[in-house]
Amino acid sequence: MNVAGLRFFSVYQGFGGNEEHKGEYANTIAQFADKIANGEAPELFGDGSQTRDFTHVRDVARACELAADHEITGVYNVGTQEAYSFNEMVDMINDALGTDIAPEYIECPFDGYVHDTMADYSTFHEATSWEPEIGFEEGVELVCEPYQ
Repeated sequence: MNVAGLRFFSVYQGFGGNEEHKGEYANTIAQFADKIANGEAPELFGDGSQTRDFTHVRDVARACELAADHEITGVYNVGTQEAYSFNEMVDMINDALGTDIAPEYIECPFDGYVHDTMADYSTFHEATSWEPEIGFEEGVELVCEPYQ
C-alpha cells in the first residue's frame, strides 16, 4: 500500500464557494475580500507583515490527483514557494475590487502565532512533476470576481 501525506500551505478559494459556511474560520483571502467588498476593514494581527504561501484550491486538487496517479509514498509539501504578506494581500484585493479600504491592525489574541510560512515543493515536483498553475495575483482576481 502506498500512502502519501500532503502538507498544504494556506489553501484558499472564494468566500461564496465552500468557505462561506465557515464564517470566521474561512481562509483569510475569502474573509478579507468579502469584508473589503462590503466596505469593512479586515483585521490583521500585528503590523500585517506576516507572510504565507497561499495555494489555490485547484492546484491542491491537482496535487492530490497526481499523488494518487503516481502512487507515491512519503510526506510532501504542496505550496507555491512564494510568500506574500497580509498587507500585500489586502493591497491586491483592493486593486482587484477597485477599492481603498485600509486594514485595522490588532494585537494577536493568542500565543504561538506563526509569523511566516513558505513551502518547498521540490520533492513533490520530483515525484510527480507537479507545479502550481495559479499565481497569487490571478488567484486573488478569481476570489474577487463575484464582487465585481
